[in-house]
Amino acid sequence: MGSQDLPRSGARLIRARYAAPRSGDAQMPRRDADVKDDLGSELAAELERRLVAAEAMAASLVELERHPGYRLLETITPTGVTAQRWAAAQDRMAGLWTDFSRYQAVLAQARAVRDRRARPGPAEVVELRRLLREPSIELARTVVQRRLTGAVERVETITLGQLAERMEVAYAAVDELVVACDVQHRAVVGGLSPLLERLRAARALAAGLATGPDERPEGDAIAAAGARLDALAAAATDPLAPAGGSAPTLAGLDADVAALTERLERLMTVRDGWEGRLAAAAAALDELEQLAGQERRVRARASDRIAGHGLVPPAVPLPMLRERLDRIAAVPGWPARARRIDDLDAAVSAAGATLRAAVERADGLLQRRAELRGRFEAYRAKAARLGLAELPELWSPAREAERLLWSRPCDLAAATRALNTYRRTLAARQAEGGS
Repeated sequence: MGSQDLPRSGARLIRARYAAPRSGDAQMPRRDADVKDDLGSELAAELERRLVAAEAMAASLVELERHPGYRLLETITPTGVTAQRWAAAQDRMAGLWTDFSRYQAVLAQARAVRDRRARPGPAEVVELRRLLREPSIELARTVVQRRLTGAVERVETITLGQLAERMEVAYAAVDELVVACDVQHRAVVGGLSPLLERLRAARALAAGLATGPDERPEGDAIAAAGARLDALAAAATDPLAPAGGSAPTLAGLDADVAALTERLERLMTVRDGWEGRLAAAAAALDELEQLAGQERRVRARASDRIAGHGLVPPAVPLPMLRERLDRIAAVPGWPARARRIDDLDAAVSAAGATLRAAVERADGLLQRRAELRGRFEAYRAKAARLGLAELPELWSPAREAERLLWSRPCDLAAATRALNTYRRTLAARQAEGGS
């Protein structure tokens, strides 16, 4: 790149100087004809390459403006980081077209020089070399001093090759921007589209669950998800925002919409199987009533047969549970109905667990008495088999254990102690007999 301070009135002279042979050139020895021909052929070939490159440049620039990312940035109103970078890219693109026009203009001049003669002469070679290789392209002209004879200007010039390199740099910057915008925008839109469809499906489910014009099942959750989705869609105008801005929000919204859809689908299941749920709840209450009757019978038997049983009637509000079932059909709205039927099922299940535990406690006392009786009979049979049953020291504890175990009510603690005394005595006499 070169620059010169020139009076405005002398600019044409400078251009003419490049077109005419310089004074120094006239004193140079003549070059051989074959050297001139080689240089002319080389410049002509270079011109052809530049012309082919110009066609490729034109195609690339048009293709760049047709890129989805470029069209996106022209369509939306970019914000944030994207807006800043797009403004700079637009300036670069305008400069690219300007530089391309300069490039074409130089090539048009060079082609006109080449086409003057079938074979370039010395004047054509000089002109082609100036156009194709020397800093002949004017980029800027700045007034640096004003004189009486005219303003002094600084003229900035570059070669055709330097102009091409400058265009390559600008093109790469714009291309990188539009490709990045396209990729990021597709990622955001790709995440938003399925979310939008799922939210629409959720709204349809909610509409199907409404039992009145003012009812909005999961209305607050749907509105909140819609607002967040709108905010994400608005954020799509800044696809080049710092990494991590949209991905976590998308993931969180996706999880929330999934949970919302699951709740609505569950409500639909409740609605579609409502009569079955009511029938199942009624049947569960009937079973609970039967279990309560069993508990009363087992507790009564244990209370009659076991002394100091400590059994108390379990608190199971069967009438209240039946009343809740009778009122549940009148509850407005499927969310409330689903909660009520779930709560009722849980209450019935808890009452059943309470009754079963009470039955086990009462029955456990009776089973303990039966176990002690079985063990006593086994020890007594063993004593008879060993010929020790009639011994006075065994007869007394055996009578005491038998009396306690077959008393009504039975004192399980005392019977256990008596049985242990009988067992130890039998074991001692067995050991004496063996020795």
